[in-house]
Amino acid sequence: MADHQPVPTPSCLPLDLAERLVREAGDIATLKVVLTVARLAIRQGGPAVPIAALYADQALRQGLRPRGTDREPRSEIARAIDIAIARGFLIRLRGRAPDGTDVEWVTLATPAAIAVAHVQPRDLLPPAAEPAPSIVVERPNVFALYEQNIGPLTPLIAEQLAEALERYPASWVEAAIVEAVHYGRRNWRYIQRILERWATEGRSDEAHSRDQRARRLDPDKYLRGKYAPLFWNSE
Repeated sequence: MADHQPVPTPSCLPLDLAERLVREAGDIATLKVVLTVARLAIRQGGPAVPIAALYADQALRQGLRPRGTDREPRSEIARAIDIAIARGFLIRLRGRAPDGTDVEWVTLATPAAIAVAHVQPRDLLPPAAEPAPSIVVERPNVFALYEQNIGPLTPLIAEQLAEALERYPASWVEAAIVEAVHYGRRNWRYIQRILERWATEGRSDEAHSRDQRARRLDPDKYLRGKYAPLFWNSE
């Protein structure tokens, strides 16, 4: 196996990525997460930052905690990470530590990082990272769910999914895709109408009035349960 050759870490936020953030970031939490990744990467001397470090970063936690509350900001950080990945600001890497636990990192989606991620993602990790048998690039779950069950992930569809993640909880988007598949309406317009209806009428009310259908909307049941083979195409 080739020796681990870490990719140099930019000493500041790359200009092209900064311009895209200003132009395309529609969510302040997303902007804060990307800036935090840049700051932590410079501090540690390696492009890929453990996602656990984002959850633990006090500046980020304070910046994303609603004012006047002591609410745990972890879910808001996780949502912002997903949006940043969907928008192409960050790349997420997943590996398995020697003790069998899953480990995740994120890195700025610079042209150099994107090129390395598809060839040797291990090279994005800092030298001190624990060895892992394999490192893979992982997209947002809604992207894979859409591509496997609805159709090709075109640039337009990817943009619409990213916008949906900004407007609705990721669990809603996943559940809307599952419902569209269940009813044989495999198109983005139908998924969008489901989300708009839930935003207007409230998803909990719909679940209460139609218990049987609501139980079928749990994406975990389809993605990781006994029904998974029906919703994931074989390689």
